[in-house]
Amino acid sequence: MAKKAVELKKKNYTIQVNYSPKAKKEKLMKFIPKANKSFEISANEMASILVGQLNSEELAATFVESDRIHVVDVTRQIRVVTDRDIKKGEEIRLEYTHPYPIEFAIIEEGMKIAKINRDKQAFTLTAEFLDSVKKKTTKEQKRFIEKFYAFFRDLLRKKK
Repeated sequence: MAKKAVELKKKNYTIQVNYSPKAKKEKLMKFIPKANKSFEISANEMASILVGQLNSEELAATFVESDRIHVVDVTRQIRVVTDRDIKKGEEIRLEYTHPYPIEFAIIEEGMKIAKINRDKQAFTLTAEFLDSVKKKTTKEQKRFIEKFYAFFRDLLRKKK
């Protein structure tokens, strides 16, 4: 099944991506002005135009591919200040590692929010792989994930 083109419609123009197999392969964008004939430009050409206008963090986030995600493992640290049990006021730091899109991991490592684990190889998640995993995911696994993230949301709320 072919994907529909992704469009950004503005008052005086429309921009399309993923509008043909060639456009997907060569990462082309189509600009359709209201008053003139459309034209194409590659994502690489557009990036070179935008480089002077945007910083690298904005560009990285802008050009994340939508049909595949390049992932690395990052390590994060959660800091908790206790109010009971252990010793009131004692700070506990918990580290955890999880997969994360490389474009965002690079930005967060630069901001010292997370650390990319360079001893583990990056991998690519595709839409097909994600669909196959979703089909295999059980109700029990979904409930576990919901409870797991509810726990983290509660931690963040209590921190404020």
